[in-house]
Amino acid sequence: MSQAPQFGLVIPGRPVRTDFVPVDNTGLKYTLQVDRAKSVSDLVLFLLPGSVLPPDYGAVLYFQVTSSSNSGFELLGAVANTRESGVFRTGWGQHEEVLRSTDGLITLGLSLEKLCDIRNLDIAERGVEDRGQVAKKIAMNLFNYLQSFDDVGSQRGIMTVPTNVFERWIKRFEEKFALDPNFFMNSG
Repeated sequence: MSQAPQFGLVIPGRPVRTDFVPVDNTGLKYTLQVDRAKSVSDLVLFLLPGSVLPPDYGAVLYFQVTSSSNSGFELLGAVANTRESGVFRTGWGQHEEVLRSTDGLITLGLSLEKLCDIRNLDIAERGVEDRGQVAKKIAMNLFNYLQSFDDVGSQRGIMTVPTNVFERWIKRFEEKFALDPNFFMNSG
């Protein structure tokens, strides 16, 4: 590969990063360090304007907990010439290795891979496209909360709840969200 593609990374509330470091002289693999990983719920990877990947290649984004000797690289998502950017949910705020990490440092790995191999990873729809699942999880969180107030009504197919239940749920939801933006993804 003659010219290394150029990528940008956005973590909400932080400056745009373009300082990907080549891992070897093939121009196919790059890394980038991210600090304070526990607070990163989503990130955006994109091709810089004018950058074009080699034909039939895409860029796959992985992560690894830097301080962990047990942690291998885990998949986040991919971009390509036909999809020049992607928003990816990290899950780092609830990832065991990240939570145990004393320095909160993540190594992002970016690998240029053939599109046919990327398709085999089954990640084409990962990112903001899966937000429908998020909506379903939030709805289930609300339903379970409402159901916790009902002591007899559900036996008849009717749910009886206090009149201020939505205000209480929103308050509870916001408190939990402040601690972990993905908390509702853990429940069924």
